[in-house]
Amino acid sequence: MEKIKINKKNYNVKYSLRALFLYEQITGKSFEMTTTMDTFVFYYCMILANNPDTKLTFDEFIDAVDSDPKLAVKFTEVLTRQSEKQKMLGGKEDETDDGGEKKN
Repeated sequence: MEKIKINKKNYNVKYSLRALFLYEQITGKSFEMTTTMDTFVFYYCMILANNPDTKLTFDEFIDAVDSDPKLAVKFTEVLTRQSEKQKMLGGKEDETDDGGEKKN
């Protein structure tokens, strides 16, 4: 899990199923990052999902990004790295048959 510092506090951030659930719960729509708002709501959901005791509000999050636009770049980089890692792992896992033998 990666960390991003916002307002002098480190937050765990990870692309996760919980973040997707939170996005859908908050927005009331299926997950889709087609607008800037969608993107930043999802970034915020990545914080909420991986820091359950956080007191950071969405407005505070947006204010922090406005003050330090590099935060947006950091979130994009984290999302890109984690997406690429998932793609690599998804295609590289060994499959086994019912007896536990490796398939060719």
